[in-house]
Amino acid sequence: MKVISKFLFIVLILSSVVVFPSTAFAKTDQYGYDARARTFKGTLDNWEAFLEGSLPTPFKWKQTDTVFIERNWDKSFDPMVQGKPPLAPGAWQKVKSWEYLSGDQLGWTWHEELDIIYSPNAPIPGAIALTPEEILFTGFYLVKDKEWSVGPNGEESTDEDLSVNRKVIKRILKFSK
Repeated sequence: MKVISKFLFIVLILSSVVVFPSTAFAKTDQYGYDARARTFKGTLDNWEAFLEGSLPTPFKWKQTDTVFIERNWDKSFDPMVQGKPPLAPGAWQKVKSWEYLSGDQLGWTWHEELDIIYSPNAPIPGAIALTPEEILFTGFYLVKDKEWSVGPNGEESTDEDLSVNRKVIKRILKFSK
């Protein structure tokens, strides 16, 4: 169940970039999107509302059982907003998400960080190749996938930790141009 929900979350985050309505750029403040800075910070519900063109839902930053997301990407990744491939190898997107848990897990906070890099000409060793079903185009690699929880007393539980060495990524991108 956890694997399926994680897969669906990744697919939602990655595929939502390409269906982003470019005509809505002027109304994004209420959702958490900043077109100039190429960032989004808000709830997953408001990200979906923005994509659908529906009204955002008010929230409080510390409320439980709400998935919060923070996304940022570089200029080369911008064409993905229009459903087009990135401008150049090395285009990237970073996603951070977190949720303040309730019930039996009250006081715990779940976290996940994802880094995606575009490398259409050469595979990135140690990274996970993303399929066109996940992000519409080939050549995208998940180079960081860290998932962990932090307890009320600061205790940490790591569920997953994939991190490709940045030197490897730079070398592959340098030789693949």
